[in-house]
Amino acid sequence: MDDDKIKLEKLRKKAEETVKKQYDHKINQYKDTDELFHELHVHQVELEMQNEELRQAQIKLEDSQRKYFDLYNFAPDGYFTLDKEGIILEVNLKGASLLGVERLNLNKTAFIQYIAPDNQNKFYHHLQKVLETRTNDTIDIKLIKKDNNIFYAHLETMYVPHGNGNFKEFRSAVTDISDLKSTEMALKESEERYREIFYNNHTIMILIDPVNLNIIEANPAACNFYGYDYEQLLKMKISDINILDLDLIEDKMQKAMAQQENHFIFKHLLSNGTISDVDIHSGLIPYKGKNVLCSVIHDITAQKKAEKILEKRNARINQMLNIEIDDHEKAEIKLGNLISKLEISNKELEQFAYVSSHDLKEPLRMITSFLQLLQRRYADDLDKDANDFINFAVEGAKRLDIMINDLLEYSRVGSKVREFKYIYSEKIVETVLTNLKTQIQDKNAIVTYDSLPIIYASEYQMVQLFQNLISNAIKYNNKIPKVHISAVKKDKEYVFSIKDNGIGIDKDHLERIFTIFQRLHTREEYDGTGIGLAISLRIIQQHRGKIWAESEPGKGSTFNLSIPFKTNNEIIKLQ
Repeated sequence: MDDDKIKLEKLRKKAEETVKKQYDHKINQYKDTDELFHELHVHQVELEMQNEELRQAQIKLEDSQRKYFDLYNFAPDGYFTLDKEGIILEVNLKGASLLGVERLNLNKTAFIQYIAPDNQNKFYHHLQKVLETRTNDTIDIKLIKKDNNIFYAHLETMYVPHGNGNFKEFRSAVTDISDLKSTEMALKESEERYREIFYNNHTIMILIDPVNLNIIEANPAACNFYGYDYEQLLKMKISDINILDLDLIEDKMQKAMAQQENHFIFKHLLSNGTISDVDIHSGLIPYKGKNVLCSVIHDITAQKKAEKILEKRNARINQMLNIEIDDHEKAEIKLGNLISKLEISNKELEQFAYVSSHDLKEPLRMITSFLQLLQRRYADDLDKDANDFINFAVEGAKRLDIMINDLLEYSRVGSKVREFKYIYSEKIVETVLTNLKTQIQDKNAIVTYDSLPIIYASEYQMVQLFQNLISNAIKYNNKIPKVHISAVKKDKEYVFSIKDNGIGIDKDHLERIFTIFQRLHTREEYDGTGIGLAISLRIIQQHRGKIWAESEPGKGSTFNLSIPFKTNNEIIKLQ
C-alpha cells in the first residue's frame, strides 16, 4: 500500500516537471501573445487529462486499499505482523478475536506471552528457522486466550524482506484447529483403546493382508498359542499355519473379504508340529490405510476330542437302551429323561443332606445341654467312672455338632447360587489372613504371597477355599509354620500354589485326602472332621478347575489349584 502511494507521487511530480519545461521553452520560443495563450491552453487541457488519469489511478488505489483492508481485517484466519523479536506490529480483527484481546492492546506486545509455556520454546525455534532459511514454516501450538482458556492453533509464518533483501518483518497466519485436535485426540484414544483390547486380550487375534496372505499383526495370545515369537509370526503367511491347500485358503479369504462368510473351522499347524482344531471369526477392519482381515481364533481341539468321546458314549448308551443307532430322536428323548432323573436325584440328595443335618442339630443341641447340666449338678455325687462317661458323651456330642456343621457347609457349596465376577485374589488372601489372625498369632505363623492376578470367580467361595488351605498349612505343622502363596498364568488358566513347611503327606494318601470325612491323623494329634479338603475340591469343581497336592513326609506340602480364565461375557451362576 505504501509503495503504491510513492509511485503515484513520483508520477505526479514528473508530470508537473514536464509541463514546466515545455512552458518555459514555449515562452522563449513564442513572442506572439495569441500564439502563446493558445499554446498555454493546449497544455492546460493536457494537464487536466493527466490529472484525470491521476484521479482515476487514485480511485483505483483507494478501492484496492479498501478491498485489502476488508480482506485483511475480516479474513477467517488471524494475521499477525511481527518484528525480529516477535513483537506484534499489526494484527487483524480475527487475530485479536482469537486471543480475546482488543486490537489496540495487542500492538507492541510480545506474541510469545499468548503461547502456552510448554510451547514457547517451540515457537522461538520456529521463528529462528524462518529467519535462517527465509522460507515459510508451519507449526501447531497451544495459544492462551485472555480468559486463560487454551486452544490449539496452526501457524504459518513467512519471511518478508526490504527492497534490498534484508529482513523487514514476519507475517504469520493463525488458524484455530481445536476441533481438529479434539477429533485427532478422540481418534488416538480410540486407537489406543483398540490396541489395548487387541494386545491385552487372552483370545487369540491376528491381522491378515488378504492380498498376499501375510500375517501383519498378532497379539501375545497368538504368539503363545502358535509357539512363535512376535517377529517370527510377522514374517509368516497364513498359509504357513493353515493346512488347507493354498487355492482353498484363497477361496475362503475372498469369501471373507466379500463378507459372504465369516465363520470357519480350520486345522492350524503349531510350531511344535501339533495340529489343532480352531474356530475362527473373521471380519474386515481398516488398518494403516487399507482393509485387512481381523481373525479371532479359539482352540477347540479339546472340544473336538470330547465330541468324539461323546459320540462313542452315545453309541454305548443307545445299545444300553436297546435302540437302533439311526433312531436318534428316541435315543435323545430317553437320554434326556435319564439326565433329568439324575439331576433331580442329585438335587434331592443335596437337599436331603442339608435338611437331615439341619434337623439333627436341634435334638443334638438338647442332648448336649442335658449332658452338660447333668455334669454340673451331679459331678460331686458320681464316682470317677460315671464322670468319665459323661465327659465322653459331652465330647462326642460336641464332635457330632462340628461334623453336622461341616456337612451343612459341604451341602451349601452345591445348593447355593453364587455370582461370579472379577475379583482381586490378593484381597481374598488379605481377608483370609484377617479371619485367621488368632490362629496365625497362636502359632507364630509366617504367611507371605506374591503379586496375585485378577480372577473370575465367586468371592465367597474363594475366601472359603483359601481359608481351608491356609488354615490346614498352619495346623498340620510341628514347627513355626511358613506358608507362601504364588500364582502363574498357564495356557487358559491361573495356577495357584499354597506351599508350606509342615509335616507333609505320604504319596499313597494324596488322592484320598479330598474324600469327605477322610482323616490321616487321630483327633488327639490334630483336631478336625476331615471335610475341609472335600469342600475345597467341590468349590474348585464349581469353578471348572482342578486341585491336587504334591508332598513328602517331613518336607512340607504344596496344594495347587487351577482357575480358568473367564470364557464368555455373561455372569455365570452355578447351581
